[in-house]
Amino acid sequence: MLNPIIPSYPFLIAGPCALESEEMAIQIAQTLKRISAELKITVIFKGSYTKANRTREDAFNGLGLEQGLEILASVHRETGLLVTSDVHEANEIEKAAEVLDVIQIPALLCKNTGVLHTAADTGKTINIKKGHFLTAQDLRYSVEKIEARGNRNIILTERGNLFGYGETIIDFRNFSIMRDYGYPVVFDVSHSVRNTARRAADPCGGTPQHIPLLTRCAAAAGAAGLFVETHPAPDRALCDAAVSYPLADLAALVKEFKQMYEFTRNLTL
Repeated sequence: MLNPIIPSYPFLIAGPCALESEEMAIQIAQTLKRISAELKITVIFKGSYTKANRTREDAFNGLGLEQGLEILASVHRETGLLVTSDVHEANEIEKAAEVLDVIQIPALLCKNTGVLHTAADTGKTINIKKGHFLTAQDLRYSVEKIEARGNRNIILTERGNLFGYGETIIDFRNFSIMRDYGYPVVFDVSHSVRNTARRAADPCGGTPQHIPLLTRCAAAAGAAGLFVETHPAPDRALCDAAVSYPLADLAALVKEFKQMYEFTRNLTL
């Protein structure tokens, strides 16, 4: 079913893992706006104002709620793009909802009833990221917590499951399972190539060279949207440098995703 803020599929959610500055956010957003116009797809700018789930104490965890929301509001004013960020505590959601078009529930909080209920009560579109510890079948219960508050503006995001010691694996059957809940399914290709066991330095611990392949596979499996963390200089990103995709290469990646989506959606399997 189409989400009210997304008039057609496929669509794109993209931006830096964490907001670093207004200047960089606008730079990325302007590129995303061009991609939206050239490929005729809806684009949602994603930039986290806070990353409350960083593993290391010394890791960059964002600019904070107030400054981050100011930047996201500026992105929307300057480019007209929809904006989203993840939220981490129920008491910040009302303030965040004043700016965000889409409220993203982080994977680690996808079962948190208080966060889900509070987000749902805003009436905004809610993007639930499936935890890497959760089956696609069990994500149904998170969906029901949103629906129980009368909100059916839902997006579901697949980001893989942990296999062994930190390796993330994609089970492409999940797209079919999650799609049956009646909502668009997004593929988070960035976190799908993360290896959470390799923490020596942020530029390590990922295989971004696999992003194009997995993107094509997800489109063929029925993903309606693509989630990509992108940065003008990925190796210098302050958050998730290991899996950020080069901003200069993003248009080509999204074009491949759209072409594969359009090719496969009319196939009779």
